Amino acid sequence: MKTQHIALWRLSALTLGLASAGLYNAALAQPVSTEVGTVTITGAGDRLANGLLIDEEGVKARSTVTRSAIEKERPSANPFQLLNLQPGVNASSQDATGLFGGNLRVRGFNADQMGFTINGAPVNDSGNFAVYPQEYTDSENLCEIFVTQGAADTDAPHVGASGGNVGLVSCSPKEQFGLRFSQSVGELGFSRTFMRVDTGTIGSDVTFKGYASYSKSEVDKFKGMGGADREHVDLGFESSLTPSTSLSGSLVYNRAVNNNIRTLSKAQWLADPRSDFSNEVPQHLAAGNENVPTSFGTSATKPAYYGYSLNPFENYLFTARLQSRVDDKLTLSAEPYFWYGYGTGGTQQNTLAESAVSGTRLNNGIGDINRNGLLTDTVGVWRGSLTETHRPGITLKANYELDNHRILAGLWFEHADHRQSQPATSVDNAGNIGDIWLRDNLVTYNNGQVYQGRNYKTVSTGSSYFVTDQVAVGDLELVPGLRYTEITRDFTNYASSGSGMGADYQASRTWGKLLPSFGARYKLDDATQVYGNVTKNMRAPSNWVMSGWVNGGTYSNGVLNGYTLKPNTSVQAETAINTEAGMRFSGQGYNAQFALFQVDFRNRLASGYNPDTATSTDYNFGSVRMRGLELQAGTKPSGGWSYFGSLTYTQSRVLSDYTNLVNGTPVTTLTAGNQFPDTPKWMAGASVQYATGPYLAALSAKYVGKRYTTLTNDAWLDGYTVFDFSAGYRFPSGSFMKNPTLRLNVSNLFDKKYLNANSGSGSSIGISDAAGTQTYYVGAPRFTSVTFSSDF
Repeated sequence: MKTQHIALWRLSALTLGLASAGLYNAALAQPVSTEVGTVTITGAGDRLANGLLIDEEGVKARSTVTRSAIEKERPSANPFQLLNLQPGVNASSQDATGLFGGNLRVRGFNADQMGFTINGAPVNDSGNFAVYPQEYTDSENLCEIFVTQGAADTDAPHVGASGGNVGLVSCSPKEQFGLRFSQSVGELGFSRTFMRVDTGTIGSDVTFKGYASYSKSEVDKFKGMGGADREHVDLGFESSLTPSTSLSGSLVYNRAVNNNIRTLSKAQWLADPRSDFSNEVPQHLAAGNENVPTSFGTSATKPAYYGYSLNPFENYLFTARLQSRVDDKLTLSAEPYFWYGYGTGGTQQNTLAESAVSGTRLNNGIGDINRNGLLTDTVGVWRGSLTETHRPGITLKANYELDNHRILAGLWFEHADHRQSQPATSVDNAGNIGDIWLRDNLVTYNNGQVYQGRNYKTVSTGSSYFVTDQVAVGDLELVPGLRYTEITRDFTNYASSGSGMGADYQASRTWGKLLPSFGARYKLDDATQVYGNVTKNMRAPSNWVMSGWVNGGTYSNGVLNGYTLKPNTSVQAETAINTEAGMRFSGQGYNAQFALFQVDFRNRLASGYNPDTATSTDYNFGSVRMRGLELQAGTKPSGGWSYFGSLTYTQSRVLSDYTNLVNGTPVTTLTAGNQFPDTPKWMAGASVQYATGPYLAALSAKYVGKRYTTLTNDAWLDGYTVFDFSAGYRFPSGSFMKNPTLRLNVSNLFDKKYLNANSGSGSSIGISDAAGTQTYYVGAPRFTSVTFSSDF
């Protein structure tokens, strides 16, 4: 505890010191405006807090990271890492490059409680609303990332956001033809190549401009064997069809194969912080034996083989926007999108038992996996939880201006086909896998059907109908809003070998809420404004609450009979009433903002293990109240120096005890009064930058306070502070290369040792850690890379 207070004091002092020095220098100096190529040394992009703070408007707290800040980070950085210094944001990454993903909490809202969009299209998983930041974009094509900390916008296309929004906005194609090349190299075999071509503006009456980019990234894990291998393509275009009608669109494609990084308990971490998956290939026994060596099992003492713990995934997202100004009052827009995703993940090292043709097993049992003519073996296999999603949707909007009113009305509709299965394929003693994508060479039952450990489809139909009005009355702006959001999940279970899934059944559930909001903003003077809002939001349960309902029964000729269904109909939608008030100040030398907030949860959701069905599912953990304060300030450049600082205090208190059914019997755990897991009370961020002529250097720091990791608060992670450093030099332009630039990025400069919560991409939390077996991600050690980039 003493160390935590010292770390907080040091970073708070640094934040206040940097801000104070910046205010003093800014008051003495004249504004500087010098923009050089795509790397802004000082000027437009760095006019305020080196790209970490802008002049915000509106009735909600919002923070924005601009192109100026994005381009100074390591090019492989994912969106979570780019947001980490903002108030309210607690971002973690599995490695320094960002290629392995990570997690995000904002004001205690987990990533799957927030809405994520790319150019207006939702990218949260349609089943459990999880977010995978490494899949979405290349940082070179991002112009802006914003986070609305408290509540999703009224017109946001989400049914899973009880918290705020995170939006990624792509840069527009350039007006002039051009080429761009970037090459990064670094420790752990890190290599990243990026190329982009812009067409420039083509045409006069009807214009077109577009770009296409490609990147290839590779890096080894910082502990254990394996690495990440990622290919990414971005396409974008804008067209002016008429003086009043425009069309734009983008296509994002991503293909990656990553080895997983093993999580460790505290005891394992203390014993060997570099412990990871095994590098020994599990061996099959000689043909005819009925058992498999223990090397095919996984345990704390014998971890799985690293080559059988993979996350292969492929996805693409198409977005478009057609907008037309009908007259001087009415503007209409249509924003269609289509998402496709396919892949598997986790540890796929498993065993399956063959069985002779028998009516006492599904589909007469599993066939001869190892082709030795016997049906008595237990064989090691690669079995993965496969997900394939087809997800079209559209948002329609009408903006109407009437006197002092700006009315926005519209609707959003989405139809997501989410297929989840668990096939298996063979592996050999050299570690070769039949097909890591689980499309071919699959294990079958004796009747020829493909083996499945789970096999279900969820068709989720989401919709929202919304209207808002911005009413201007002098210096006062009032923004009432109303949204009705609904999702219907039509679930089909196909008989599989999974627990509680041995027979076909269908189910349908609908969750919907009327979600009102009201906000106001008042300008006290040209530099100062106050604002506030109250907003109700909803998060629907994940689709897996509809799985595992089959109970009892016996098999006859491979088909289950005499079973009953135990529907899980008790899980309710999570709601949150977000209340916040704040002030913004925009001065000649600096900007500052603060916000007070309170969030009242009802039926808060988190995922857990259901012992009745032996499956993971959503639970309502009762009522939770979050209260807090956020501060941020930034300066304009003065004498080459600019500063940014943020400070966050969050009290996230569980208001009720948790009751769970164990074998049909209610069991109550005392949780009332505890801090909700993975929500630190204190966080702080700071950045100082010096830029002059062709030189640039920046130092940033992030403090994250103590976090509990269970509802009973019997396990926790200590606070930590991590420093990052970057530097850049712009060479003179020549006849061939324009603005050639060399950048250095060092993450975790002082090689801090720390742990991150293992909440993955969802709200998975533990009730208690009495056994001391809870596991965590090891914080990434110091990592250095260098990037050379140039336009042509």
